[in-house]
Amino acid sequence: MRHRPTLFALIASLTLAVAVPAGAQQVTLTWTAGGAGGGWYAIAGGLATIINEAEPNIVIKVVPGGGLQNPAMVASKGAEIGWGLPFLNAAAYRGMAPFEKPLEELRALAGGMSMNYFHFYVDADSPLNTMDEIFGQKKKLRLAISQAGSSDTWVLERVLEAYKTSIPDLEKAGFTFLRGNYAFQANQFKDKNADGVFTFLAIPGAAVIEASVGRRLKLIDFSPTALKHLEQFGITAGKIPAGTYEKAANTKDVVTATAGSVITVHKDMSEDLAYRITKAFNDNYLKARKVHASMEPYEPKDGPTGCGIPLHSGAVKYYKEKGLLK
Repeated sequence: MRHRPTLFALIASLTLAVAVPAGAQQVTLTWTAGGAGGGWYAIAGGLATIINEAEPNIVIKVVPGGGLQNPAMVASKGAEIGWGLPFLNAAAYRGMAPFEKPLEELRALAGGMSMNYFHFYVDADSPLNTMDEIFGQKKKLRLAISQAGSSDTWVLERVLEAYKTSIPDLEKAGFTFLRGNYAFQANQFKDKNADGVFTFLAIPGAAVIEASVGRRLKLIDFSPTALKHLEQFGITAGKIPAGTYEKAANTKDVVTATAGSVITVHKDMSEDLAYRITKAFNDNYLKARKVHASMEPYEPKDGPTGCGIPLHSGAVKYYKEKGLLK
């Protein structure tokens, strides 16, 4: 998952030293985010500033993390706050691979932030046009994907579950899976070593633009079969608007699966603290939008959606006050 860095990424210190009002008890929290310099790291730093401005006695230190490690960090109380992806949150909560046991301690303060989109594309001249053909009928393909254990590949595996198949089954049927990072995927497609790519990016994805240089592509719609199966993991249907990729053959919006970023905490966080944090960034959502380009669409109504885990009672209290939950 990639984002464009913004001014907030240049915050020199993410440990916020502030004057605390007399009599107020200062609370220092750790937020496990993404890689230093990446989108999650920058957004967490910006939101930490906004929360601190609204609640001067809440101090947040942002540390590097990642989608796979953050759920365990929060569940073990190694960090009080963590970024999460809804589908990995759901897997962690249920104890599904790659998690060894259920992490039922996880709760959410907000989802629907910093949306990313699954891209499934093939050559523009390919006779294949649907997931039903490719995965349902097992029309063999050389597909570039991320490494095993990545969030992108985890979702591909769930898509294949919807078609009652798997990567090993497809390999037996003649599929080839080429594994590597986003640049690797784009190059494999450009060099015609891969017939298609399955990847997870904010739009427009730089790797998709790069892949389209010298080889025209078309994006494949996610099928109702796949989307229905993905709902249980907090993955929602969305659209990649027509024209997002100038060199793509698509002339209409492409139906896809989307997932946002989720702010997660431990169930033992006090209801008051969870409420105050949730209120701080939601009441100042116009500021939050400016933290990062991928945050621009966020509104408080998005907060209770696409979390993959239950909301914390403090967050529930806030959203009910605002009429966003019944």
